[in-house]
Amino acid sequence: MAFRILFTPLPNSHPFYERECPLDQPLKIGRAVAKFKSSQDNLIFDCKVLSRNHALLWEDGGKFYLKDMKSSNGTFVNRQRLSRSGEESGPVEIKAGDELQFGVDVIEVKKVTHSCIIGTFTFISLDHPSA
Repeated sequence: MAFRILFTPLPNSHPFYERECPLDQPLKIGRAVAKFKSSQDNLIFDCKVLSRNHALLWEDGGKFYLKDMKSSNGTFVNRQRLSRSGEESGPVEIKAGDELQFGVDVIEVKKVTHSCIIGTFTFISLDHPSA
């Protein structure tokens, strides 16, 4: 089966536009660097609290999985952290509508100076568009 995903920001997220990405291979989620730039068709963000290789998202048999790739600031599904800082998590099944958070807010002198990425995924089947 072939899928596309929509990643929609939540109001408390670091600002970004909704992303639509093909899911024909595992998708890297991470911070923009010279080699990898942020765009509307990837999950690379101009966000300082993300690691370059923060997390990985993929589909297998119609189910969707996410894992943290040893990020410093964590990957969260419905506010549950997947692994300790610097440790790779095991795969976690995610469902449409789950709240996903990449990184944590950085607060200096009682003010958020760098905010994290928070959003929800919608999965679009290209084999059955109405699904």
